[in-house]
Amino acid sequence: MIKPDDLATLHIHRLIFHDVPKRVRGLEAVPVLSEIEATLDEDRIAHLKRRLVRVLGSKSAYDIHFRPDTQSPVPPLIRDYTKGKQHPDDFVPLSQKFAQFLFEQQGGASSSGVLSIMDTTVSGKRGLTVLKLEREEGAQLELSSKKGKRTFEMSVLDNLVLTEGTRLFKAALFVRTGPGDDDFSSGACDSQRPFGSTDELAQFWLRFLGCKLVEEARVATKKFFEAALLYVNDAITDPVEKTKVYDHVMSEMSSEKKTFAPRTFIEEYVPKAHRESFESFLKERQVSLKQFPLDTSEIVGRLRRRSYHTAKGAEVRVPEEEADIVRVQEESIIIADTVTRVDHK
Repeated sequence: MIKPDDLATLHIHRLIFHDVPKRVRGLEAVPVLSEIEATLDEDRIAHLKRRLVRVLGSKSAYDIHFRPDTQSPVPPLIRDYTKGKQHPDDFVPLSQKFAQFLFEQQGGASSSGVLSIMDTTVSGKRGLTVLKLEREEGAQLELSSKKGKRTFEMSVLDNLVLTEGTRLFKAALFVRTGPGDDDFSSGACDSQRPFGSTDELAQFWLRFLGCKLVEEARVATKKFFEAALLYVNDAITDPVEKTKVYDHVMSEMSSEKKTFAPRTFIEEYVPKAHRESFESFLKERQVSLKQFPLDTSEIVGRLRRRSYHTAKGAEVRVPEEEADIVRVQEESIIIADTVTRVDHK
């Protein structure tokens, strides 16, 4: 898992750009590959780093790891490049393989873009950063020549990244943490589409990277739901606040949203006095604070009814769709309904 403190140590050592068009049937197109890395510009590097840290540390970022069954060449390329000391000449051909594979995968529904590969370190550990930036159709990128070889210099970023109105569209960071093939901390973000969507394009970036989300959506959803209810029941003593937060948990879990962001939930629905302790509570139970796809398949039965337990041992259970018949006040609970039967258990 890549933490905000880790991202603060991100350092970009080498960088290269490739222009990767989409493949359209009946039209000839080929990627325009740089033959030499770009000259690092201190000001642009600093700005690019700030944007990368912002997007990879955002609520739209996900923890990922390599799929064992992937056919993508990206995982072995990353493993090999970060494993040992590399010769300086290895970087350019490595990046060209990324660009060529992206072009092969990029059909008519995808967007043309600029692919950037960066040799990076995070907390002194070796890594690679992969960035794809969408560009407008017909936009021309100016090639430069350096040592007799063509390259896109960092000035291509001026109209793609370094304006505040432009988003980084797809990004991924892989940091090697040990000698094993899967010893990586990795994160990815697609600011166009959430990875939890069933839309084919939403899965494109993960498929290109040969990765999947670290935690299945159904597991992440269940873990948050159970931890949130436990906190509400044990830590929030005010009955009105308790009911309000409970209502928000149930409403968010029952919504039609494709993704769920715990930090946004905390900011919007948890009383200010409880925000810090609730966040710590989630961390202690290994509940991700990053956005994850919402999948209630593991808790669907528990979303249908709601139970109220009083201080003197009374229990009230109501259908979720009829929850408005219960009104919780400081020292009382009022049920606006008619008794039809009394059961003894």
